[in-house]
Amino acid sequence: MGRFIYILGADGTGKSTHAQLLVQYLESRCIRCKRLWLRFPFFFSLPLLAYARWRGYSWHEVTDSVDHGYWDFQRSWLMQRVFPTALLMDAALASLLRVYLPLWLGTTIVCERYVLDMVVDLQVGTHRRLVESWELDAFLRLLPRDAPVIGLVAPEPVVIQRRPDLRHDRLLTVKLSTYAALFERIACPVVETIQPVRQAQDRIVNTIFANQAQRGPRTI
Repeated sequence: MGRFIYILGADGTGKSTHAQLLVQYLESRCIRCKRLWLRFPFFFSLPLLAYARWRGYSWHEVTDSVDHGYWDFQRSWLMQRVFPTALLMDAALASLLRVYLPLWLGTTIVCERYVLDMVVDLQVGTHRRLVESWELDAFLRLLPRDAPVIGLVAPEPVVIQRRPDLRHDRLLTVKLSTYAALFERIACPVVETIQPVRQAQDRIVNTIFANQAQRGPRTI
């Protein structure tokens, strides 16, 4: 049975960099692993997304050749109340095929986009406090048992410096604060990636493999 490791955080906080470094670390120790990006496994939710696009509840903006997509579902009861359930069903189906089957076959997975990122997207798009609702608990149940979840944080100016395209994301501040609220809600370890990459990676590895008994959100 493989192990599932979840690197969680907003764009620009270093998820891709640290997920790749973690894969290299595991492979250097002869652990069979793969990197997974699983954020928008749309299937059951596709008709609802088509409806939202038709009604103008979702759209794209292109600024300086950078495309940013937005959801504004607060005006639609259907998108606020039914879409989260449809997305949960999509996440369950994708989890079975792309998470649980590889784990059962002995592959360790380093994931940088998964169900908790979906919760953040839903909260930002619906303007509801999903991080305090039953939907969060339902998405959390899709996580493999005992999977370590590591939150990554960085100040907004650092995020924009790393990813200049994000300066055009009108919801960047909201997303960063929503991730911070989520980290507090699920009480996961938090690593500040403003520190040098190798130092932050060492913190991540130690957090995952040291079996520390400390509970609650921590900034390392």
